[in-house]
Amino acid sequence: MAGERHFDAIVSGQSRSLHARLCRPLLALASVPYGWVAARRRRAYRTGRKRSYPAGVPVISVGNITAGGTGKTPLVAYLVRHMAESDRSPAILTRGYKAVAGRSDEAELLKRLTGVTVVVNPDRVAGAQSAVAAGADVLVMDDGFQHMRLRRDLDIVTIDATRPFGYGAVLPRGLLREPVDALSDANVIVITRCDQVDTATLESLRRRLAALAPGAAVAESVMAPIALRGFDGRERPVDSLAGAKVWAFCGVGNPESFYGTLEALGARLVGRSRFDDHYAYQDRDIARLIDRARSADAVPMTTAKDAVRLDGLAGAKEIRWLQIEVRLRSGEAALHDRLDKVLRAATVD
Repeated sequence: MAGERHFDAIVSGQSRSLHARLCRPLLALASVPYGWVAARRRRAYRTGRKRSYPAGVPVISVGNITAGGTGKTPLVAYLVRHMAESDRSPAILTRGYKAVAGRSDEAELLKRLTGVTVVVNPDRVAGAQSAVAAGADVLVMDDGFQHMRLRRDLDIVTIDATRPFGYGAVLPRGLLREPVDALSDANVIVITRCDQVDTATLESLRRRLAALAPGAAVAESVMAPIALRGFDGRERPVDSLAGAKVWAFCGVGNPESFYGTLEALGARLVGRSRFDDHYAYQDRDIARLIDRARSADAVPMTTAKDAVRLDGLAGAKEIRWLQIEVRLRSGEAALHDRLDKVLRAATVD
């Protein structure tokens, strides 16, 4: 559980320890070949030296350029709902990252949020073929920006306003999956968590994105809490968190965003437990969390994605989770226009 926290502290510069100061130059050296290979691979697809394969139906990719959570999952659900309202039959493709016993938390959550077919297959081309064979007439590829082997008709990239460029370096020195000039391939950029940064920070980010991706439409979004849910089957309003004592825990890519959302709702965070992204919870973890919450007279609270991994564990009925959805506060018309153009072109063909 300490691995990701330790890594983040080093690459973000928060840790001033001797170990961190020694690690950072070594990580910077290791990032040089990583960035070179990532850039070379993207150029190979741009120039046709590497082949991409069509799915036979429109493919909408939703991805990012940084490791960790940027709000892709709620955006995928939003897009799928829009397509379903337009009388399309969408399916979602996901690689099933860190699946446990063949079960992916992201895939399970997307099934719950959308009700559509979710195909889990690290081979996106094969996954697309099976989805089309099952009747899908449009595909949404979750976490697809770096997966260029499947040809896409629209590239949507999410950028987290709270840490947009992964501390300014590619892995392992920073969190960038590839150099930032890859954003020139994006058709739409959706800035997420805009409500968690100030106006000056957001304006600076807009200017940087305009320079990196001048042809992309830019939308701004927030993660809106809509309900508190629990394994007891009850749904509670989010305003019931105001003044409530909460022990928050999660295993997601950007835990600070979750904590910030709870505090914005008026919750009093008396404890925080961070687990690694996609952590596979055990009964003993839940027992320990519940004991800590009880000792603080607090409610144990987590994210919807974590809740998928808690289902069936002893003691889970005492835990609540925050249900959120993405809401676009600007750029929605431009996003819909580009998406609908792709869908209309496929209908004409």
